[in-house]
Amino acid sequence: MFVRLAGRVEVNAASLNAQGTAGNLIELTKVRVLRFDGGKPRLVEVPAVTGNTIKHWHFVHFVEAYKSLGGQNLCGFCKRGIGFRSPDRNKRSEQEFVSNCAGEDVHGFLQPENQVRRESLFKASFLLPVEGIEAGFDTVTHNRVVVSEDGTIAGEAGMMLFKRQYSSSLYGFLMSLDLEYVGRLLYSPDHQEVIDNGERVRRGKAALLALLPLLAGDVGASRARALPAWRVRELLVAWSGKPIPQLTHGSYSDYVDISLSTLNEYSNLLNINIEVLTFGIPEEKLKKASKPGESNEQSKQGGRVTIVRKDAWQEIVSHLVGEYEKLRRSRPEEATSSVKSAVESAGEGEG
Repeated sequence: MFVRLAGRVEVNAASLNAQGTAGNLIELTKVRVLRFDGGKPRLVEVPAVTGNTIKHWHFVHFVEAYKSLGGQNLCGFCKRGIGFRSPDRNKRSEQEFVSNCAGEDVHGFLQPENQVRRESLFKASFLLPVEGIEAGFDTVTHNRVVVSEDGTIAGEAGMMLFKRQYSSSLYGFLMSLDLEYVGRLLYSPDHQEVIDNGERVRRGKAALLALLPLLAGDVGASRARALPAWRVRELLVAWSGKPIPQLTHGSYSDYVDISLSTLNEYSNLLNINIEVLTFGIPEEKLKKASKPGESNEQSKQGGRVTIVRKDAWQEIVSHLVGEYEKLRRSRPEEATSSVKSAVESAGEGEG
């Protein structure tokens, strides 16, 4: 299963990503993005949440979901939710890492001494404010008070002031999951499977389940003092059993139109089926994927792209989990054969 996600989240009074301090001011991460005013491009500084932050929190939620599903194949760092992948110099092949650690399988690793690496199966963009929405910063003054045993505040050291920046915006995002490669070698010609089908299902299901807390706002820094007011506004998800293109980033005003056009052309050219799941996206934006004169129904066919609207974004994640389990149940024999071949190959190499 190949999953592509784009959408928009409303985030208020948040400090999800800090980039350092200037004196006693903790600054938000900011980037410059291209905006067009009257057709003229200009660079605008906006608050952002890095893809590294999004990826880290998906990893944390993946590990928790994997353990909840009974998974036990995690290295010492991944068990603790630490994405240090990997200092283990005893492993010298991609197969050894993938077989022994679900975290390194799904989120990738680099072992520099042995020159072994694996690309992450989960990818995430920066969260960026949506086009046409002004994004500002607010600086709030906080203080820490130290009270002595007699109830007094001891001079300047007893009350320390510090400032922190916060922002509110409608953020667009883009993410993807290549679950077809869970438990498989990325750099072998046939992407050989090295774990059994049950373990593949567990890891893939955990990767999908991790989207629930991630999209619910369990992400970012400063959550102890600034848990964000967060909600999903729009969600566009495409999946297929075959590789499909990335969607367009949710920060663009026309991301739905461009994403659906790309999927339609790709599916028609390669004759593959793609299902698109939507939440919160107006009906008129979805008409581009329907055939002329087609009735306005809950599900409709545009080329080989099927669009299904959901009443809650959480239903989309549940739907993906169900479809993934169906796909894996339909191919257990293939997985068993591949794993047996991998084990035999490893045995021959040791001899």
